[in-house]
Amino acid sequence: MGVIIKRTRYIVMRNDGAIFCGLARNYQFKPVEKIGDTAIKTYLSENKAKASFLSSWWDSKKEDFDSGKYKVVEVNEIIEAIKG
Repeated sequence: MGVIIKRTRYIVMRNDGAIFCGLARNYQFKPVEKIGDTAIKTYLSENKAKASFLSSWWDSKKEDFDSGKYKVVEVNEIIEAIKG
């Protein structure tokens, strides 16, 4: 029997479609087609996504979400066991 975990999460995107990625303060925005094995930052809620992003990304401010520079997008995160 395979294991499938599906949950709603939130990500931060820039207005050009790049996704906020990285770990341990090594953050960057990457275009979707260049994500590869890069860890995507996901959050439990829209509010947590905004608050965490604002404290992590050096030049961001709350108004950037209002202006459309950044947006929070609801996504489905799916983890599926391939073997075992």
